[in-house]
Amino acid sequence: MKQKSSGVYVIDEDYNVVSCNDTIKSLYPQLKKGEKCYHCLMNLDEPCPPCPVANHIHGPKTYMDPIRGINETVDAVDMELEDGRKGHALVLSTVGERAMISTRLPSNHDELTRLLEHEYYDTLTDSCSRKGFIRDTELLFQHANPTDYAMVLFDLRNFKALNDIFGIKCGDEILKFIFNTLRESWIKPVVSSRLDADCFLFLTKKTNLNNNRLESLLEQQWKNGSRNVHLHLRCGVYLIDDTSIDVSHMIDRTILANETVDSQEQGSVAIFDSAMHNAYVNQAEILSSFQSSLKNGNIKVYFQPIVRTQDGKPSSAEALIRWHHPELGLISPADFIPALEKNGLISELDHYVLKQVYQFQKSMQELHQKYIPVSINLSRQDFYNDDLMNDIFLLSNKSGLMQGAVNYEVTETSVAILKQSCFFYLSLFQKNGSKILLDDFGTGFSSLGMLGRYPLDVIKIDKSFIDRIETQPIARSIVASIIEMCHKAGLATVAKGVENLQQNDFLKDCHCDYIQGYFYAKPMDADRFREYLIASQDAIQKTQNVKEEYPEKNIDLHNLLDLIDHDGQYIQACSPEDYHMIYANQLTREVSGHPDEPYQGKKCYEYMMGLNAPCGHCPLKQMGTETEKSLEVDDGNHVFALTARLTNWNGKPVFIEYGREVTNTKEAQLRYASQIRAILESIPEGQGVFHMDLTADKWISSGGPAQNARNIQNVKNVDELILRIGSFVPDEDGQKAFFQTFSRGAQLNAYQNNRRQIVLETKSYYDDRSIRWSRITTQLIDNPGNGHVESIIYGVDISKEKKHIEELETEKLQSQLETEHLQEEVKKVRDLYSKADHDRRYDFLTGLYSRLNLYDVLQNAEQGKTAPITALIMLDLDNFKLTNDKYGHAAGDQCLHELGKKLLDFGIVNHVSFFRYGGDEFIGLIQNPSLNISELAAQLIEELHNTKITLEDGTSISLTASIGYTDKVADTQEMIKHADHAMYLAKNRGKDQIAYDDFTAG
Repeated sequence: MKQKSSGVYVIDEDYNVVSCNDTIKSLYPQLKKGEKCYHCLMNLDEPCPPCPVANHIHGPKTYMDPIRGINETVDAVDMELEDGRKGHALVLSTVGERAMISTRLPSNHDELTRLLEHEYYDTLTDSCSRKGFIRDTELLFQHANPTDYAMVLFDLRNFKALNDIFGIKCGDEILKFIFNTLRESWIKPVVSSRLDADCFLFLTKKTNLNNNRLESLLEQQWKNGSRNVHLHLRCGVYLIDDTSIDVSHMIDRTILANETVDSQEQGSVAIFDSAMHNAYVNQAEILSSFQSSLKNGNIKVYFQPIVRTQDGKPSSAEALIRWHHPELGLISPADFIPALEKNGLISELDHYVLKQVYQFQKSMQELHQKYIPVSINLSRQDFYNDDLMNDIFLLSNKSGLMQGAVNYEVTETSVAILKQSCFFYLSLFQKNGSKILLDDFGTGFSSLGMLGRYPLDVIKIDKSFIDRIETQPIARSIVASIIEMCHKAGLATVAKGVENLQQNDFLKDCHCDYIQGYFYAKPMDADRFREYLIASQDAIQKTQNVKEEYPEKNIDLHNLLDLIDHDGQYIQACSPEDYHMIYANQLTREVSGHPDEPYQGKKCYEYMMGLNAPCGHCPLKQMGTETEKSLEVDDGNHVFALTARLTNWNGKPVFIEYGREVTNTKEAQLRYASQIRAILESIPEGQGVFHMDLTADKWISSGGPAQNARNIQNVKNVDELILRIGSFVPDEDGQKAFFQTFSRGAQLNAYQNNRRQIVLETKSYYDDRSIRWSRITTQLIDNPGNGHVESIIYGVDISKEKKHIEELETEKLQSQLETEHLQEEVKKVRDLYSKADHDRRYDFLTGLYSRLNLYDVLQNAEQGKTAPITALIMLDLDNFKLTNDKYGHAAGDQCLHELGKKLLDFGIVNHVSFFRYGGDEFIGLIQNPSLNISELAAQLIEELHNTKITLEDGTSISLTASIGYTDKVADTQEMIKHADHAMYLAKNRGKDQIAYDDFTAG
């Protein structure tokens, strides 16, 4: 082989790299002499799984290179090193991108040129790729003024959902429909491109955009038969005004405009401006330096005290973040918090703050100084971060701090969006002694019902209301009403952003409980805050000696109903003295069984249960001396999670109970469901998802976009499920590795060793019969409902991650398109690929073609390129595993080799094409309707029965096989299915049996 198309490196018996040529250095620069090859190439601690040296493979074999994402033929040659030691030379010949192109080359020179420039074209839309768009635009700008033009980018909202619903094929049709509609529209593009997936870029004259509204193009309808799909697009525009930047950066500006559409107040079109560019540059700098700033201490926790309104003494504090960037200076939280949230880094910041706050509180305790509770802000992403949630509970239980030393603040938006997940965690935080503060009340999803729905302790009134106290009477009325309402609902209040005496006095008059703002104290770093607390020890002591009480819950019933009646809860009020009912809402009356019957004047146990005395589970009886209590009540048919309150209404005592039915949503199931939801939501677009109970050894469910996965249903146990999933791996060794990794025993062993995730990267078949790289992951979870260990296993296509183009060789080909030398090179590449492709489709052990070639033959027959398949034989050796176990795998391989020769000879004589289907299973295809298949099968059984095989030790063994066949012409996959069914019928009858399936049976 020529050095430019082959690479060689030499290793010794211990896999240390001895030498390597220039070609291999250019392909794998990480190879270093004296180091282990598997550590250099794959960062492994042992030889790579497919290593030909470790697996004692002689002769060339084709592999998928996981580093560069291409096929390579590798030949391992034994050799003697200069010092006399034994070594191995590994010779690599690329069968990658160039080979793929060359196999498609026609003899026509013009078509040859186009195919070799494939990277400039998009085959789906028959338009430019990004590189093609750049090339064509640059050519245009050589003789045209760029500022006369505009770039317009469209993308489709929720395209992934369309793909999931209608399938990839229909998804491609939708993409072509949108592209053609836009290309033929009034924008009249001079260059058109599909950048990626559902992104379409057009270069057009600015004059084409002046008198037409782009909004008119953003709503499309795609019709396909009975389907009528509404398509919603968004659009970004760059009106070219800077000729100093290249076309690639112009495209980036167009993309940036498109990405800002959703942040606009209205419309689905955004036009690039300098503000977008500045924001983008700043955000990129923020994200790129976040980790280093966190590590170097540039991001620090600050503390702002919260004082009691009545005396100004410190009561608690809020943990805030200050980022002193070494280059950008002080970065506002308004800039970096949204950026971190958008890019999934906010939980890492919140985790850091959590640990810093606990560390500070612990340091105060070790100094034997009084300290005050500190509240931490939680993002809605935090509730899906198991590590953070677990640390919150762990630190609360193990820190040794007083209960409530750390509290948690959530925003109205988080509470409204997360709903049950938020309710569940906040309830647990409260049970651990922490208080829950609702931050920025009045700015987000404000709802009075929220106060009665979630476990809250404190409401923080947003600064925007406080700022208007002095100038706007309506603001003063709103603040006073919020404070009064919260007090009636038993909630304390904090006013944020108090900066002057007038605001302070007004809030004091309104009986606001606490104040936070510059009027009392600015945020301060840990050292200054420690000094502040030490100087305030007497005040803290007095504050802690005062029993902290929430405002009296003197709730007016109608105000309470305003809070919670429309919230889907069961509400009932009665007199605690004689149980006479005062109020019951519709849901409560429906539970009684007679919702139309008046409840007034009746006792609650009488109306609700038909009893003559209070029931045994009566919530009022469970109150004891408490005035408020959370209860779980089971009446035999329903389970309710209730809040019960003893209070006063119009000067009389009243007992109110309200809550939700939780018959099927107990606390354990909520956390379990939340964990499963978090796993499923974190899975990117994949090929299949499987759920199994490892403890009970049973399959639970199969799903996902892949039909292969959805076909696997009603599996009897975990190992059978893993075997069936593993059957998608194209080679036998890979299937063994898959089972060893994910078998029930392997998963339980990982769980016992405190591993909650197992990952394997392997090749696998997809629905379209292509073989791609997949990352298979299993997540191990506890089901607290039954104490079982369960797992969710899913696969993700990572072929794009693995794919890299051989740029140097591709550029070499492109630069020599018009020379005879190129034609010779292309032919060599084609021949090389043909040999490698033949190796992949040929089974060296049996001498027959492989399963991969079988699929091509079946496809050609279905498409009418060859004669149709008239009959199909499925053959399987009887008790072949026993042969392997008794005589060894070498003897088994010898049997398969002899069987392959026998089938090849038999096929030539009788016009049957045999293929190795897998293991000891073989398929024979007949394309002659005149053959008597029954006689043919009997003849084959007889010949195999008379075949004697002499092993190396002189032992003589004979072969027996079972044959199933069908001659009912149908879809080839159906024929395989029924022949396979017939074969198993034959095996059940004994050895040397034949069975026939004519599709008539179920």
